[in-house]
Amino acid sequence: MGIVLTPVTWWKRHLTARLSGYIFALSLVSVGIMGGVTFYRAQTALRQSAFNQLGMAVALKETEINRWFEDQQRIFLSTAQSPLIKHQGQVLLDRTTPPEKLADTQASLQEYLGAITKQRGSFTEIAIVDRSDRVIFSTNAARQGNYESSADLTYFNDVKPGNPTTPIFYNCPLTQKLVVTFATPLQTHTGKRIGMVITYLNLDRLGEIVQAQTSIGQAVESYLVSHVDGENTLVSKTNNQAIGQLVSSAGIDAAMQGRKGIRLYPNYAQVPVIGAYRGLNQLGLALLVEQHQTVADVPAQQLAKQIVFIGLISAGVLAGGLYWVARRIIRPVLEIAQTATQVAEGNLDQSAPILTEDEVGLLARNFNNMIQQLKRSRDQSTLYSHSLEQKAQELERALQELSSAQAQLIQSEKMSSLGQLVAGVAHEINNPVNFIHGNLSHMQEYANSLLNIIQCYQHSYPHPVAAIQTVIEQEDLAFVQQDLPKLLNSIQIGTVRIREIVSSLRTFSRLDEAEFKLANIHEGLDSTLLILQHRFKDQLAPSTIHVVKDYGELPNIPCYPGQLNQVFVNILANAIDAVEAKASLSTHLPSRSDLYHITIRTSLIQPQGNSYPWVEIAIADNGIGMPEQVQQKIFEPFFTTKPVGKGTGMGMSISYQIIVEKHGGKLKCCSKPDEGTEFLIHLPLRDL
Repeated sequence: MGIVLTPVTWWKRHLTARLSGYIFALSLVSVGIMGGVTFYRAQTALRQSAFNQLGMAVALKETEINRWFEDQQRIFLSTAQSPLIKHQGQVLLDRTTPPEKLADTQASLQEYLGAITKQRGSFTEIAIVDRSDRVIFSTNAARQGNYESSADLTYFNDVKPGNPTTPIFYNCPLTQKLVVTFATPLQTHTGKRIGMVITYLNLDRLGEIVQAQTSIGQAVESYLVSHVDGENTLVSKTNNQAIGQLVSSAGIDAAMQGRKGIRLYPNYAQVPVIGAYRGLNQLGLALLVEQHQTVADVPAQQLAKQIVFIGLISAGVLAGGLYWVARRIIRPVLEIAQTATQVAEGNLDQSAPILTEDEVGLLARNFNNMIQQLKRSRDQSTLYSHSLEQKAQELERALQELSSAQAQLIQSEKMSSLGQLVAGVAHEINNPVNFIHGNLSHMQEYANSLLNIIQCYQHSYPHPVAAIQTVIEQEDLAFVQQDLPKLLNSIQIGTVRIREIVSSLRTFSRLDEAEFKLANIHEGLDSTLLILQHRFKDQLAPSTIHVVKDYGELPNIPCYPGQLNQVFVNILANAIDAVEAKASLSTHLPSRSDLYHITIRTSLIQPQGNSYPWVEIAIADNGIGMPEQVQQKIFEPFFTTKPVGKGTGMGMSISYQIIVEKHGGKLKCCSKPDEGTEFLIHLPLRDL
């Protein structure tokens, strides 16, 4: 009976299918990422291009609108201020004019001004109104006798002589439609205002200028908005709104406030657009040019779709080709794998079939050769047992050396990180301490001046009034006068101490220095003592471990300063541990502060047979000491007398390598149980 494989089982066992599937999935991910990135970059570039084009379009339309209004203003003024209009307007506004003369004057004006309105398509009507804003003449005879004023506008009173042609937008009370007008006073020869000349501009012509085709593309709207009766009102029609409709959007609000810009926002119909807007303050208008965001993003979407489509086709072709190639490659590999399984079970008489002459065939030949060599190796295993043991020992030594190198590297990295941390802390502390220290002298000077003034005042007025006497007693002025100089002196001493600590921290921060150069050994020792200062004070009792420094006259010596500091840290830390171990065996705390001590001594020596002097650094403690067998192993890697978790056994081994191998010096240990330990460091004093 054959084995029926489910799709999942077939997928798990069929390596070729799995490999093709994985490659296809990775291809889909790559195509998706490529399509997304392409869409984003294309969208960004297209929107930036739209920003630039919309900015140019709104600037051009602003110029066209300003030029159109200027032309209409000039023509209107030249017409309204002509002698004929002035004379005949005075005749119409004169209440004593006979009716027949009024009729002749109206007919003459109708002929003259009517010809102008027909010739100038931008003027729909020209009218003359009296002091009460009643139309006494209009090229539209049906409007004669009506009143032209609105709730917010009275032409006769509101239009100023200094700015007579500013366009006025309002809803006409008779037609209830939005109109825009120019108006200028009509005066007698003595300058007395007797009426107004008004013209109505053609909003359709203004809309044609605003909606003139641009080179931006599709779905672009251009329109004007004005503030009419307290509301933002369309002055030119749009694709969806007629003139006079109330509109609102972020771009409209910004433009009505006199600002200009280009950004993304929902338009008056809540459609996301890319809008360029600017306020035409001198005309009381807001100009907007907007393009739908969806239209602007169409090329980016199409490009992304094309990339995804092509990528899917490429991924499918790649997966199919890989499946075909994988079958030809994997079949010989599976044969080799089956043979390897039998060999692993102990059957060394098998050999892999050689089905191809390529790399897989070469692999089969090499595998067969390996089987033959394995046979020979099995037959000769007894002959090589001794050699294998020797190799094992060499490997063990190599492993120990590797572990030692690894531990040394970790220790070096720790010390380097410590040096960087100390340098950073010293730098951060140094600035505020210098500020305080630098200003303390001025503070002492000011305090002394104030105390002198108070003393002078007390000398001149020994009996102050009761209120001042009460304050003096409450604040204990005598104590303040006595204690303030002491307080400032204490602060001065504290800042000096902090600066000394910062200097020591900076010296110790050279732990990560790898340069072989001249350095001051005493500075390194002092900075190391500063770093370990908490170990001297916080363990048993204040000043339990006393440090004795016996420094000789030493020149700067050539060395690796950071590595020497690392040696000092290791030796001093072990000395502190030895003293604490001895103290813990006592039944009571020491009564004298110098009962437990660590001595550091430096000097120049001249060993026999050397033409140059050496530097000797001795670090001794009166701790628990070490027996002879421990001293013999103290410099071996991983040897430690401390409990598990308290030490790695690498500190003294690394110190020995630094002194002997790095500096060409000597490191010795002298110790007796219960009498203490002394480490001697000898460094050659040679030129760089």
